[in-house]
Amino acid sequence: MSDRRLSRRHALGLTAGLGLAATVSPSLAFGAAPAPSAYPTGQRPQLLNVFDESSLSLPERTLATTLQGLLARRGGESLYLNLPGLGYQHWLDDLVARYGVRARTGDLWKTVSRSGVRGYVLFRAGTPSVNVATTLAGVTGAVAIEESLEALAIRNGLRKVLDVRDKDDRWVFETYWPRLRHDVVVEQRADIPERLRDYVTMAAALAFFDGNSEFRAGVVGALDDDGTVIGWGDASAGEDAFIGVNSATGVKALPADHARNLSVLSGIREDRLTQQVSAKLPEPDPDAHYVSFLITDGDNIQWALGDFPTDPRWFGSPRRGEVDLGWGISPSLIDLAPSVMRWFYDQSRKDRWVVGPSGGGYMYPSRYPSAALDKHTASLAQAMGRSDLSVAQIIDFDAFENTRLWSSYLKRPEIDGLIYLEYSRYDGLKGKVVWSEGKPVISARTMLWEGLDGADEASVTAELNTATRNPFSTAGYSIVVWHAWSKSVDDVLTVVDGLAPHVKVIPPDTLVRMVGKHAKP
Repeated sequence: MSDRRLSRRHALGLTAGLGLAATVSPSLAFGAAPAPSAYPTGQRPQLLNVFDESSLSLPERTLATTLQGLLARRGGESLYLNLPGLGYQHWLDDLVARYGVRARTGDLWKTVSRSGVRGYVLFRAGTPSVNVATTLAGVTGAVAIEESLEALAIRNGLRKVLDVRDKDDRWVFETYWPRLRHDVVVEQRADIPERLRDYVTMAAALAFFDGNSEFRAGVVGALDDDGTVIGWGDASAGEDAFIGVNSATGVKALPADHARNLSVLSGIREDRLTQQVSAKLPEPDPDAHYVSFLITDGDNIQWALGDFPTDPRWFGSPRRGEVDLGWGISPSLIDLAPSVMRWFYDQSRKDRWVVGPSGGGYMYPSRYPSAALDKHTASLAQAMGRSDLSVAQIIDFDAFENTRLWSSYLKRPEIDGLIYLEYSRYDGLKGKVVWSEGKPVISARTMLWEGLDGADEASVTAELNTATRNPFSTAGYSIVVWHAWSKSVDDVLTVVDGLAPHVKVIPPDTLVRMVGKHAKP
């Protein structure tokens, strides 16, 4: 960020006159993050006031999360919303055990009193004003107060800074855009009172939601090249309805509309992480067919933080570790939740991780402007290097043969190859391989997906057992993608149990490297 932008925003009075103004430096007041982070991040927490999310009313959750975002700017004392049955208990326990963060049962209004915050922005639940209040909490240094809590807020010493009950996302965009970040916005529905709102406030970012409208297109069009929309759009007409608009303007998405505590989790710093499971290349068996099983949807931040680590369908499976499995993960976690990424690596048994679609976030590379794509892949390569990731998944439409696109990725030394998924079907190219920069782009040969022809366990097993045995040909390798929402680890193991002895299961990044080393044309 240039000095000019800092000076202009400072002149506009960010956090002026409110309790936090004296304790937050100008750079932190804008949600800026020290290098090498690609995203705004919080400061390291020392003490967390922990609340079971279900113990708070919906208006209290909005208050708590906007307060959490403000406190995350300066570190020290903050708060944490816990959902004990999901991954959030793991992340809290890990913060305490590994990073020395103290935790105690929270009292919301006592935490407000200790915070130094003295102002509130008034909103009405269930209306766009919740997005306006969440956004302006980050601008003013005040918390967001729903009108049913106003009398209690006044009794606790808060004063009204703004009343935005009649305002909407368009108004805040038209009025405050020069004072907000231009690299990140948050797309969040008004009927979700707490999720992601801590991050909006911490980062001083715009929160908005307007379906697939011209206004939405204007918001993403106003972002910097390779900017990020964190959250999720209106997928009623298919996710390509908004991901396509993002991509055409050079903007990526991080699915995260149900994520909590990112302001706290981003306050932990990890310069570099290493996967714990070895990725040694085996000596090629000339009579073998090599296969990797890779889950879909690894770009999903909210899923990684929520039930992915606990649900027995996925990483919480008691059978995980019986066979090499490939999992997708977002490289943004090295900045947004590095302790979470480290936990996944430490918990891995025979698990290897690759980047989820389509790199630094979900987008369609063929629709990205070339300058934005080069910026994207440069940032992606840095994050992959820090995260010990060497392979990325791609989702796109009829772009497989466009090796110019893949050059932008594969010219980066951190990236060994790509796994290509045709938007529909993912296995439409049946294992074809193209080459760019001397590295492979490998399409999925088949997939496990409930309700699709040829994507059941018996069909996949039969296809693999009759596939070519030759590791010196691209035909000697198969990537099977399994649909996260309709298949499970148990379903994958049903296929594995039926494989002939010559079909050898290896991790997906190992397969990519074997193809690159042994099967070049």
